[in-house]
This record gives sequence, structure tokens and C-alpha cells, in this order.
Amino acid sequence: MSELWISTEAPLDLAVEDFTARLRNCATAGECWTQMRETFDRLGFPHVSYGGVFSPHLRADLHRETLYRTHFPADFVTQYEQNEHLRHDIVVQWAFRFDQPASWRHLRTRLTHARREEAVWRDALAFGVRNGVSVPLRFGRESSPGGLFLSATGLGDEDWDELTRHYGPSLILMAYLFHDAMQKFPLFDNRLNPHDRVVQLSDRERDCLLWAARGCQVSEMADHLRLAERTIEHRLRSARRKLSARTTAQAVARALSLGLLRSNAPEAAMTSALWESAISETRRVM
Repeated sequence: MSELWISTEAPLDLAVEDFTARLRNCATAGECWTQMRETFDRLGFPHVSYGGVFSPHLRADLHRETLYRTHFPADFVTQYEQNEHLRHDIVVQWAFRFDQPASWRHLRTRLTHARREEAVWRDALAFGVRNGVSVPLRFGRESSPGGLFLSATGLGDEDWDELTRHYGPSLILMAYLFHDAMQKFPLFDNRLNPHDRVVQLSDRERDCLLWAARGCQVSEMADHLRLAERTIEHRLRSARRKLSARTTAQAVARALSLGLLRSNAPEAAMTSALWESAISETRRVM
């Protein structure tokens, strides 16, 4: 999995802070969607889809249970649905089954594809959908699997590599922040809103998330908090479960937006710390 995602040494882009501020001012899910669309379009991702499978069982009828928003061209979406590609689209199924973001270039070139999966890629390539990223997400109290799918439509492999070197972890962080902002509103159904219940973190869980936000690894947290590494991992796992987060970086983003993490550091510093957390999260995949 060394190339599922490409890390970067680029400094924190001011666009992340601007994006965070704009999301805070959104009064509806539609406004959040518009802000996300405009931001990712400027970064080189003209087409996006966002949604998940809202069912207790992943093998349920996907046509009946899959709910999503999309900005792909209507003719592409029509052909995609008519050919029933969802069941065989590896960039979507990856987000349903795994936690780490994945580059479509890796999924397209490094994995063995079944015949139906190859048909999905052929149709996608015909529309210029070649490179992009799948960011796994969870929805609501049920932690329904889903994701944000960003397509760098028309971009070749070399240009894609250059794009990810500049914006890799920024994209992951902004995807999490967008998802958290969207879940403050009834999304597809009132039952999917996770903010209709109180999330209570223990002091230890809060401490672990704060150190994670500062970019610390588990071993470093254990040293700071004078706890065993296994205990740290347990606290982080518990915090992720309570926050319906698939990764620690997503848990930190959600806890910050809910006001569950308090720090003496100014807000800009916390945003920078969250950036470092996203970077360290992606490096663990490499």
C-alpha cells in the first residue's frame, strides 16, 4: 500500500484556513456543498460525488440504499447508473470497505481487476475520469459507510503526481472538515444527523486527541501522558467510535468543530496542528 496516497512536505496552505472559515458561515447543507465545490474546483477537481450506503448490511440492495450528491456530467451519471457500475466501481467500494484515502491511480494501475471492474474504468476513461482520490467517511449515528470522491477529470498521471505533491494532505483535511460541516444539518434523512446526541469524551480521550492534533505518534503520546502505548491506542479507538470517525485525523476535526477540544494555543495554531495530524495519518499508510 506504499502508494495509496502521496504525502507532501508543502506548508499549510492558507486555503485550508479560508475553507474552514467559509464552512463555519454556512447556514445550510446546500451552502456547504457550494463552498466545497468551488474550493475543490480551484484546486483542480471539477467533479465530485459525496454519499454512502445507509443500510445495516453492506450487501443490501445498493440501488435502494445508496444516497449521494454528485457534480459529474449528467450523461456520465446516466451511463454509470444504467450499467450498474456502483457494485463494481473499485474507487467507491474502497471507501465503503477501508479507512485510508486512496489515489485512483494506484487503484487503477496496481490492483488486479475483474472483468466488470475493467468495464467501469473503460467507461470512466472515455469521459476523462482518470485520476482522483477516494476519502472514506462515515455518516450519522449508524456510522454508515461512504465517502467523498474527488475527480481530477482530464488530468494525466504526471500532472496528477504534481497535484498530489502540492495538495495531498490538504485535500484529506478539507474533505474531513467539509463532511463534518455537512453533518450539522439533516443531510439525506433526519436519522443521519449525528449531532442530535451529546458526544462526551473522557479527559484521557481528549488528551490523546490533543496530542494527535499536534502530530504526535502513539509512542510520543505515551511518553507525554505516561501511559502504555496499548492504553493510548484504546483511548483513540474509543474517541473515534464516539465521534463516528474512521481515522484519528477525522476524529480531531470533528472534536474541534464540536468544541470538545480546548487548548491554550490560538485557533490558527490548532488548524496547523490538525494539518500535521493529517500528514502523519497518511504517512502511516506508506
